[in-house]
Amino acid sequence: MGAPYKHVFGPVPSRRLGLSLGVDLNPRKVCSEDCVFCQVGATTVKTLERKEWVDTAEALGELRRWAQEDGKADYVTLSGDGEPTLHSRFGEVLREGRKLGYKTALLSNGSLMHLPEVRREAAACADVVKVTLSAWDEASFRKIHRPALGLTFADLLEGECALRREFGGQLWVEVMLLRRVNDAPEQVEAIAARVAEVRPDAVHLNTLTRPALAGVAVHGVPEAWLHTVAEWFEPRAAVPHFKGRSKAPAEMGDDEVLELLERHPLGTAAWAKAAGVPEDAVVARLAGLVAAGRVAYETCDGQRVTRVVPPGRA
Repeated sequence: MGAPYKHVFGPVPSRRLGLSLGVDLNPRKVCSEDCVFCQVGATTVKTLERKEWVDTAEALGELRRWAQEDGKADYVTLSGDGEPTLHSRFGEVLREGRKLGYKTALLSNGSLMHLPEVRREAAACADVVKVTLSAWDEASFRKIHRPALGLTFADLLEGECALRREFGGQLWVEVMLLRRVNDAPEQVEAIAARVAEVRPDAVHLNTLTRPALAGVAVHGVPEAWLHTVAEWFEPRAAVPHFKGRSKAPAEMGDDEVLELLERHPLGTAAWAKAAGVPEDAVVARLAGLVAAGRVAYETCDGQRVTRVVPPGRA
């Protein structure tokens, strides 16, 4: 095993992309928004500035090394601690993923798609682009996403619509529904009308399945409600389920487990299902880290979710 990775993580089981190798191009946590539902935590640098936030050559080197040392993934995916299109050279990383033989995905909040240069790189380099649309007007956008100064809901919507006109790959829209925030029937109908303007290839309805760590008390909606409102969207929305093939926890070293959970908190049941092992095997693998105060369990809407304990808080 080589040196630890700083920018590459996983692969993680994705409910939409199978086995997804993540590449994080943001320092924690640089983002254009501070979404109330974020699992990573509150945004510490909220900005619209595009620059080389992390060293591109270093990230590309890690990606090549990972492909040689492991190499088992369905997608190379830009995601992680913030909005990946803030990185001025994100397209180069996606191109490298393709050169190495992987499909590529860009998981974006959509906030910078109103910029032609961002759309151009996304359209040229990604097989899949996922954007978020969980609001229906300026007030709801500010309440849910808490954007950087200068970013408006009109920017977001127009950027996503423009991307559709220019992008021939798969464009997915994710809608995050939160209890008593945007889940009332009239609110969901308004969101669905906005999504229809974007004309995505797929709509994914989601809700909280991991703890929200952005400092606001928000809760998920019942899965039954997601299925009820799915038909209000065009195309009919999907309620995703895990289909990944995660590495078995017993095959992972402590550093690998901690790196995975720090960037991608997982429920023990979901992790077990993705790895094809009993949930007890996941719990047993984590027992030593829990006893050492490195990992803790939290309950999120009735599900047991693992999280890494920051140093000094054990």
